[in-house]
Amino acid sequence: MITIAFSHPSDGTAVLKKIIRTAAKIKINPSFAKLSDASSKILELHIHEHKEFILDVLTEFTRNKVEDICLKEMIEHAFFYSDSAEQKEIFSISKSIILGEIEGIPEVKNLPSLSEIIREQWQSILSEKRNFLEFEAFLKFRLKDYLATLLKVVECAIDEYKLELEYQSFIEHLRTCLSKQKSILKNDIVILFDQEKVILFDERQNQLTKTELQHLHDRALKLTNAVNLDERLLGPLIGLAPSSARIYAYDLDHPLLQTVKNIFQEKVTILPIEKMSLKENPYPYKKKS
Repeated sequence: MITIAFSHPSDGTAVLKKIIRTAAKIKINPSFAKLSDASSKILELHIHEHKEFILDVLTEFTRNKVEDICLKEMIEHAFFYSDSAEQKEIFSISKSIILGEIEGIPEVKNLPSLSEIIREQWQSILSEKRNFLEFEAFLKFRLKDYLATLLKVVECAIDEYKLELEYQSFIEHLRTCLSKQKSILKNDIVILFDQEKVILFDERQNQLTKTELQHLHDRALKLTNAVNLDERLLGPLIGLAPSSARIYAYDLDHPLLQTVKNIFQEKVTILPIEKMSLKENPYPYKKKS
């Protein structure tokens, strides 16, 4: 038997209820788990088998108990973000990273599983066959690797937050520059976009030549003083400054298209390639001589 002493009666009760619910789902008698007659802070576990699901319960409870608190404390006290709005944003990004909702962060791919770290520590405790454990002592002395991993998650979240701030600043700068440029076109321009090819047409459905596109891109560079404008679409589009544009694309969620939409807002409509009016010819354009 192992006795786990919690700081609050509600914790012991919460773990026991979770054990009972989980045991019922897998059709196991939960009689091996009970609260001490003396205090609901103390959970008694008479474990001879079924350790795996006990480990799952203890791991889930531990993460639910400490994870959000630790993230918030790290953001404020380890990285010194005191503004509440910034704290909330970084916390939200941290949670998204943990849930696997943000991809493309190399440092995150190499991080160990948070649940596995905690589970291994509980496995070690149960294997030691000790009789008594204070839950607070477990948190203090057994979760160093877990906390180090959480700290790395917050660090990655802050990097993502800074990148987002830079991106928003970039978008606002381009919007401001664009507002200073008047469009010389009265009608829609049409753009065909996929990852391999971008084709722009003027309002008369004439395809813009490479020379014309380069001229428009150079104009955009002078207008914005930017050095990293995409020369396939974003630069020429800013140089052209159309009053309205329709972009037909295979991948509507392409990051470049989202950036264009963020800059031009209601001036740009992004549509699937199937919405083109002339379906028999997916590239209905006239080449300029």
